[in-house]
Amino acid sequence: MKRYLAIPGSLLLIGALIRATVNASWDMPNVAVAAAGTLIVAITIAWNWHEVADWFRDPRGIFAVTTGIAVAVFMAVLVMLNIAVWYRPWSRDLTASGRNEVSDGTRRIIGRLQASVELLEFGRDPDPRVAQLLHSFERETPRIRVEFVDADRQADLARQYGVIRNGAVVVRSGEKFRKLDAPNEQALVTAILQATSGEDRVVCFVTGHGERGISDTSSAGLGDLAATLEAANYRTERISLLEGDVPMPCAAVVVAGARLPFEGAELDRLRAYGDRWGRMAILLEPDPAPSFAEWLRPYGFDPLPGVIVDTSTAGRTVGSGPRSPLAVRYLDHPTTQGFEIATLYDGARPLKVVEMPAFGGKPTALAQTGRESFATTASAAATPSFASERDTPGPVTLTAATTIGTGRRPGEELRMVVFGDSDFVSNAYLRRQGNRDFFLRAVAWLLGEQEATVVSVDARENRRLELTERTRAWMYLVNLGLLPLIPLLAGIVMFIRSRR
Repeated sequence: MKRYLAIPGSLLLIGALIRATVNASWDMPNVAVAAAGTLIVAITIAWNWHEVADWFRDPRGIFAVTTGIAVAVFMAVLVMLNIAVWYRPWSRDLTASGRNEVSDGTRRIIGRLQASVELLEFGRDPDPRVAQLLHSFERETPRIRVEFVDADRQADLARQYGVIRNGAVVVRSGEKFRKLDAPNEQALVTAILQATSGEDRVVCFVTGHGERGISDTSSAGLGDLAATLEAANYRTERISLLEGDVPMPCAAVVVAGARLPFEGAELDRLRAYGDRWGRMAILLEPDPAPSFAEWLRPYGFDPLPGVIVDTSTAGRTVGSGPRSPLAVRYLDHPTTQGFEIATLYDGARPLKVVEMPAFGGKPTALAQTGRESFATTASAAATPSFASERDTPGPVTLTAATTIGTGRRPGEELRMVVFGDSDFVSNAYLRRQGNRDFFLRAVAWLLGEQEATVVSVDARENRRLELTERTRAWMYLVNLGLLPLIPLLAGIVMFIRSRR
C-alpha cells in the first residue's frame, strides 16, 4: 500500500494547479496544498527508493517518465495560455457583418483613453446582450473594466447612481459617471468620453430672490443636485443678476424656485443671455411665488395660476398626496426619448405652451400628468375636488421646452426648459422616481449633449437562414433517421468481420 501514497499527493498537486489557474493567482491556501502534495510524493519516493530505481532502469519506466514530462509541459502551456487570456481577453468575430465587435471608429476612440473606466451593469442576472456589448469594449483596451452588480444585494450602490431598471449601465471614471438605461455602442462611447473629459461645463444658479441653494443640505436645498451635477462632469456656481450680466463661463443658467420677483434689469440681462444663444432652466413654484408669466410668454410658455391636483391612485402608490402629482406621460422630444420613468412633483404650477410664430420657435410639452388630475385655484385648505366652472381638467403640463434660432450662425440657438415645480430636484425629492435622471437629461439637452454623435456606428446585419418546409423535413430525416444508424451499421460490420 505504501507505493499508492503518491496518488493523494499527486491529486493535491493537481488540485492546487487547477485552483491557481481559476483564480489566476497563487495565494497561501494554494501554496499550502501544493507543498503538502509535494511532501507526500517525496516521502513516497524515499520510502520506495529501490522500486523507483528498478523502475528507471526499465525502458518502460523511461518511456513513462518522458510521457509524464511531456504531459506536464503541455499542461503548463495550457495554464499559461489560460492566465494570459484571463488578463487579456481575446476573441475573433467571424460574422460577415461584424456584429459581435465594436466598429473601427469606436476602436480608435477608446484606444486613446488616458483614464481608467468601469462599466457597471446593474440587474438581478447579467443580460447576455448587454454583457456581450460591454466585454467587446473591455477587449479593446486594458483601461476598461466590466463588472456586474447585483442590484438587490448592492441596493445602496444602485440608489447612489439612481438605477431602477435591470440592464442599466453606469460608466464610471474616478468620481464622474454617466448612467445609461438603454446601452448601445454609440451611447457607451459618448458616455465614456463625457465621464473621462476634463472639460468643465459650468451650470450657474441664480441667487438673490429666495431660490433654493446649491450648498443647502436641508430637505429643501439643492446640495444633492449640485453633487450629482459635479459627479456628472458639470461644475456648479452661484451668480447674481443684480451685479451684472450672466458671466461668459456659464454654459447654462438655472432659476430654481425664486420666492421674490426679479427686477426689470435682471430680466433684461437674462433675456440678453438668451439672445446670445443661452441655455436656461426655469423652475417655478405655485402662487404666491412669481410666475414670470410676462417674461416667459413671448417664448411660448404661459404659467397658469393655481396648483395641480392629482386624484388618481398613482400618487398614493409612491407615498404622495393629491397635491404631489406624478408625470406619467412624456411627449416626443430629445429629452424624453427612451425615458419611461414617472417623475414626482410637490406643489406644481400648471403650464401651457403657446406657439409664437412672430417670435420664432415651437414650444413643446415634455411631461404631463394623467387624466385623473386637474389644475385648480382653490385654496390649499379646501378639499381637492374638481369644479368644472373653476378648474382645468387633465392631463396638465408639468414641464415644457423650446428651441429658438438666434438668426446668426447655424447651431447658435436659445434653448429653454420650464418646470412647474422646483421641489422635485430638492434633497427630499431628487432620488425619488426618475426625478434625477429627468433633470440630468434636461441639462444634457440644454448643453447639446443629448443628441451628440461622437462616432458613426453602422447598422449590424443579423443574417438569418430561412428554412423551407422541405428543408426542415430533410433535416429531421438526416438528424433523427440517418445519423443514428451510422454507429449501428458500424457495429454490424464489425460483428460480421469478427465472425469470419
